[in-house]
Amino acid sequence: MGPSKAKPAPEGRWETVLFVDLDATIIRGPFESAVFPVVFGELAQKTGLAQADIRRQVMVENLARLRDPAVPAARAMDWDDIFEAVARRLGVGLEASGVAIAAAHAGPPYTAILDHADQILRQLVRPGRAIVIATKGLRKYQLPVLDALGLTPLCTGILTPDLQGALKGDPAFYDPWPRITRVQISFGDLYDDDVLGPKRLGFKAIWKLNAPNGALQQAGPLDRPAGFPYAADQPVRPDAIVFSLSELPDVVEALERAPLAR
Repeated sequence: MGPSKAKPAPEGRWETVLFVDLDATIIRGPFESAVFPVVFGELAQKTGLAQADIRRQVMVENLARLRDPAVPAARAMDWDDIFEAVARRLGVGLEASGVAIAAAHAGPPYTAILDHADQILRQLVRPGRAIVIATKGLRKYQLPVLDALGLTPLCTGILTPDLQGALKGDPAFYDPWPRITRVQISFGDLYDDDVLGPKRLGFKAIWKLNAPNGALQQAGPLDRPAGFPYAADQPVRPDAIVFSLSELPDVVEALERAPLAR
């Protein structure tokens, strides 16, 4: 995908940047509730295929793009382009527009703030700490939701593949923040995107687990990584594991105080 051009430094003096993931971390977006049902329903009606088969083909196309370094980051995550590619392959046209559906359903009940995330983001605000949304979704899909849920004013900035010209895990995705901060912390629910990639870049990582784990929950967030049953393809441990966003402020402060392992 290649490095993007250096971004101008945001205004302010920053000691820490907290990269915050969106979907399934602090929000529930409109794709499962609104976009996918409409698009998959239209394609199923026109082709006679089951919606589950349409979904499988869409996800296979998305994954193939993500794995192909020749595919630009924005195109890899452009759901409308993916929908149209699948429709052409099936020999039909597609009238539904994902971006239009997402914008029309950007607020509740089609979207939601998870686990009092708006209150937690307010608690996280500190002098010298930037709170930056870091999402794999494109700006055209994500910004209407952030606006509708009232989260946009709570963030210092937003990073998306189309704005940065790169995907999560690529150093260019996070530019310029690592150059202008001492501490970089990633927070999200996906191991590859929010733990493995950031840790390889020298960031600290907080992994949000959305499934309960009784044994782990008895331990503190900073102790849980030692007891997690990692898979063979999970070679790197996060610095902390949280189950609730209420745990996040204390964990961020602890990681800010901890020495950098570089």
